[in-house]
Amino acid sequence: MKKFLISIGLVSACALVFCSVNAQEQPPSPPSPPAGPEDTSRVQIGNRQILIITSKTTKDTTKKAEGGNREDWTDELERELEAAGREIEEAMRELKRELSDSTQPQAELEEARRELEQAKNELEDARRELDDARLDAGPERRRKRQRENIPPIPEVPIGPKKKRVASMDFLDIEAGLNYLQFGSGISETTQKDLDLKNWPSPSFTLTFFPTRFYLGSRNAMLMSGLSWRISQFEFREKLVFEPGQTLVYSKDTLVKKSQFMAHYLQLPLTLYFESNKIRGLGRIGAGIGAYAGVLLHQEHELTLNNPKRFIETEENFGFAKIRYGLSARLDIGAFKLYGKMDLNDLWDDSDIRNHEFGLWITL
Repeated sequence: MKKFLISIGLVSACALVFCSVNAQEQPPSPPSPPAGPEDTSRVQIGNRQILIITSKTTKDTTKKAEGGNREDWTDELERELEAAGREIEEAMRELKRELSDSTQPQAELEEARRELEQAKNELEDARRELDDARLDAGPERRRKRQRENIPPIPEVPIGPKKKRVASMDFLDIEAGLNYLQFGSGISETTQKDLDLKNWPSPSFTLTFFPTRFYLGSRNAMLMSGLSWRISQFEFREKLVFEPGQTLVYSKDTLVKKSQFMAHYLQLPLTLYFESNKIRGLGRIGAGIGAYAGVLLHQEHELTLNNPKRFIETEENFGFAKIRYGLSARLDIGAFKLYGKMDLNDLWDDSDIRNHEFGLWITL
């Protein structure tokens, strides 16, 4: 009979295992079940007493729940469940023999049978919970093992952030006015004849993809690009120039407007310094540089009064094939000024040079 009582005690252990499996479903480690007093019931069968323990806390189960490997613990729980199942089956068989031999009231024996049936059902529930826990933990264990087998990836040291070495815009536009500087060998009559109308003598320079090469900081740079320079020279006097000659002209009262157009392809290079942003003003910058270019096209445009005619002559009028000089820039916020000074003669061997002043913007 002692074996039978021990079997009934194992029923309580099965219920406790079932609770422990439910607690194990919350990773990473299940909480310890609260300790409490034992809840027992006794059933008298003849001269034998059946002790059924419905709630019991053991230190061994708590220790398993608090530590150890999850996989090893579930394997041990499964072995305990199998042993408890065998003990319950044996207790059921012994109870059947008591039911047939005992003189005890049948009501008490039926109550004992129901207790055993309930313990058996709880054991089955615990088995199903354990299987579900193993199924859920299976992929996680495999991934954990895979991660354990993969060697750690060494961290790549992050070096200092690289400084920007250059930047590029789309277009620089310079718009200014031309002024002629006459040498000492030019007579006063020629100077008067070649005197320019200021506003009708503009110059436009388009610099494509202007690039800034930074010199160790964003405040110092070299500026360059590819420029197309268009210069227009309109004279106050009514002059008619001879094609194929350099500054060979005559005066005609029928002339309303006489002007030259010259197109150059230039390469500028400017050393430029710029401050940081100043509140309410912007940036202040200044630069000095040089340029050089080749002549692409030259023409003379003549407008007559009577009869009204427009004559455009695309011939060689003696403009210098090479043009070079110095340039300067001064920027105060959005107000940007520039100046250019040619170092060579505008016309070949004429001792006449061109200067240009105006505004510029960046797109």
